[in-house]
Amino acid sequence: MGIQEIRETMKNCRFCFMCRHACPTFLATKLDSHTPRGYALLLSEIDEGLKEWSNECIARFYQCSQCGLCREDCEFHWKEDDLVRHAREEIVAIGREPQNVKGIAESVRRTGTPFGHRKNESIGNVFKNQQNPDVLYFAGCSTHQFHPEVVQSLTGLLNYSGLSWTMLEPEICCGMPLFDLGYPTFAHQQAESVAQLLADRNPRLLVTGCPHCYRAFQEKYPEWGVSLPSSIQVMHSTEFIDQLMRERKIELKSKLALSRVCYHDPCQLGRKMGIYDFPRSIIHQVTGHSPIEIFHNREKAECCGAGSALFFSDPGISTQVARVRWNRIQEENPQLIVTACQNCKTALQGVSSIDVLDISELIIQVLGGDQS
Repeated sequence: MGIQEIRETMKNCRFCFMCRHACPTFLATKLDSHTPRGYALLLSEIDEGLKEWSNECIARFYQCSQCGLCREDCEFHWKEDDLVRHAREEIVAIGREPQNVKGIAESVRRTGTPFGHRKNESIGNVFKNQQNPDVLYFAGCSTHQFHPEVVQSLTGLLNYSGLSWTMLEPEICCGMPLFDLGYPTFAHQQAESVAQLLADRNPRLLVTGCPHCYRAFQEKYPEWGVSLPSSIQVMHSTEFIDQLMRERKIELKSKLALSRVCYHDPCQLGRKMGIYDFPRSIIHQVTGHSPIEIFHNREKAECCGAGSALFFSDPGISTQVARVRWNRIQEENPQLIVTACQNCKTALQGVSSIDVLDISELIIQVLGGDQS
């Protein structure tokens, strides 16, 4: 279904209200204009000449996390999140994107990352930019920026496994934030640059703990016509860790004394890419207990507020959405929250009163901490 067909079909959204019960942004703000129905009505009025692209309308379209939960509760599974992204492309095309969004794109142009500067990425790996390794670990921009402890945990697991591995230095944005924010051409160009760097290193496995990067490599690059060598297998870190455990390259000598661990399903990893079981299996092996399931989980999991670069484009809305998710989590009285997305960790850490760990941090504790 093309975007024009989606736009025409979704004009029927004016007669339906079901998606408001699923939309995390609506649950946070209680504004109908933040629902898929609200976005469809705004675009219908713009198409029919009843509204123009006002600053208020533009801001609304950058307050959606594009988490895709609306599709799950939509009788017709209309692609409401794609509709929002295409609206952003129109906004960018007429040069009306918000200044902070424009700043993200400019930062990627200047520095290769959305942050405008690079933090020290040195992690003691003497094999940076090595060719033909077993594994190339692609951490992702926001992991480098906000969570060096996740980088250290994953590289510690790599050292423990005995596999040869490397990282790109410098590592540049995979292009996914640009795509989500309405810059498809720039995203494709960025993807081509990343693909060339990866081809030059030619790893057997490309491993990333960032669900946005994982989705880019697995789904979006092929859609964009960007090719990685067929010899490179792409894995999310949870799949990779699960494989290491099954192959006994990681052997647990003990278990963590935790019986109430909640696992938060990242939207990009779960609903978008279908990975639900690897992290749950790892948690069970590390603690001896299956994770406590949150009321909304797996394909119905609510967004943490960090999806689609929302914490870039509107950090206030992002925090409101995160608080809604935290309220769901604390109903289960967990000892610990575990997730498999660095952006989810950022969002939940900002509102949670208990620790939030990445899956790699959980398992490294059983292996004795830093494995460098």
